[in-house]
Amino acid sequence: MSVRAYYRPGHAESPLIAATAEELGRIIDDLLEQPFEYSMANFYIAERETEDPIVELSVGVDPDRGVGSLQFLNGEGRWFSKGHTSTYDEVSYCYYGNGCTYPRDSELPVEALRAAAAEFLSSDGERPASVAWQEA
Repeated sequence: MSVRAYYRPGHAESPLIAATAEELGRIIDDLLEQPFEYSMANFYIAERETEDPIVELSVGVDPDRGVGSLQFLNGEGRWFSKGHTSTYDEVSYCYYGNGCTYPRDSELPVEALRAAAAEFLSSDGERPASVAWQEA
């Protein structure tokens, strides 16, 4: 299995691909270096990317504070990570410049984001059990 990641211009034609937890970690490291306009990535299991319904893990990051949030989508619904309550009134990230709002209590440490992404890969696209979730 491998994950395809999309978050920067050019990824629509040529997404980043990760087949290991280490490679996913490097993608999250790169995401942490991006400007706010590209602060959220969408991950798909490459071998299942064309399935309907789609299975997607979104990872948003706030590099200045070392936190981020997760969103998981499949045919059964949509969930957000359940974590710490943000110091901000609104938690948002950008996917290709488009703002996405998350619940205020969705923030997790970056290491939890890495672990969840690795679990998404190793479980063939299941909702990671390493974090708590709340329905959208």
